[in-house]
Amino acid sequence: MFQVPSSTFQVRPYAVSVTRYTMIAVLLLALTVVACEDPVPNDYVPEIYVEGFVIAGRPLSRVKVAKTLPLTMPYSAKDAAIKDAEVIVLENGNPITMQFVDDTLGGYYRAADTSFRVKHNSEYILTVRALGTTLQATARTLAPFDWTAPPRDTIMYPGKENETKQYDSLKISWQGQTGVGLYVLGIECLDTNGYGSYLVPPTSDTNTRIRDEEFDDGTLIANETFRYGFALVSNSPVVWRAFKWYGQHSIHVLSGDGAFQEWFQMVGGGRRSQYDYRLSNMTGGLGVWAGASEIESPLFLKKKQD
Repeated sequence: MFQVPSSTFQVRPYAVSVTRYTMIAVLLLALTVVACEDPVPNDYVPEIYVEGFVIAGRPLSRVKVAKTLPLTMPYSAKDAAIKDAEVIVLENGNPITMQFVDDTLGGYYRAADTSFRVKHNSEYILTVRALGTTLQATARTLAPFDWTAPPRDTIMYPGKENETKQYDSLKISWQGQTGVGLYVLGIECLDTNGYGSYLVPPTSDTNTRIRDEEFDDGTLIANETFRYGFALVSNSPVVWRAFKWYGQHSIHVLSGDGAFQEWFQMVGGGRRSQYDYRLSNMTGGLGVWAGASEIESPLFLKKKQD
C-alpha cells in the first residue's frame, strides 16, 4: 500500500451529455463487472527477515530475526520479533553456539560465548529456521587494513556559516582494498553529555547539540549517536554537518563484502526505507547477512571559540 500526495492525481470536470437510458445501461454494466470480479485478496502471509553483520574484531551479536506484519496493524518491533528461531552460524565450517537475548525492541541473537570476536579473512554461513521456513546467507570479512592519514585527535568547529568550507584538518585516507567500490564511513559520538572533562585542564562544561531544528528533529534518528556516509575511493573529508554533538567522537571506516556494500547503498546509511530483494544475498526470505573489516580513530570536536 502506498500513500500518494493528493496533488498527484487530478480529476478534471468534463461536461458529458448522455441520455437517461445510456446512464442506466452504463450502471448495469458496471454492476455486472463488479459482480464477476474476484474478491480483493487480503490474506496475510508472513515472511521471515534477518538482519545481521559480522564485523572483524567485534562480538558476534545483534542478529535480528523477525516476521513481516499485516498492513492492517501498526508495526511493532516486539510483535515482529521471533524469539524461538533456530540460528546456526558456521565460522570457516566450525559451529558457533548462538543464544537469544530479549530487550525492549524484541530481542536479538548473539554468540553464547561473549568473549568471541569475529575474525578477518573468514567466512560465516548463517542458517535460520523459523515458522517452517529456512533462510541462509554467507558473509565474508576482508583482510585487515589501516589508516594512511588518520583523523586529527582534535579539531575545532568553525560555526554553521563556515560548514561548507574545506579544511585540511578534515581530510582522512586509508589503505584501499581490492574489490571494494564503496567504503562505509561512520561518525560516532561517544559521550552526548560530557565535554569539559575531556579538556586540558578539565572544566565543568557539558556537551550540547550542534543542531536541533534541522533534519532528523523529532525522529528516532535524531537520538542516534552514529551517523553513516559513503566514499567510493579510499579517502574523504570529514563533513561538518555529519556531527550532531560536540565532544568525544570515533571515526570509523568499514570495508565490506558485496552484500555489505549493496545493503548500505539501498538503505542510504539508514536514511531511506527501501529494500530490493533482488540485491539481497538472503535465500528463503528477506534481509541481509554481511561482513566487513573496520578501522577507527578517536576525534574530539571543540566548540567554536568566540
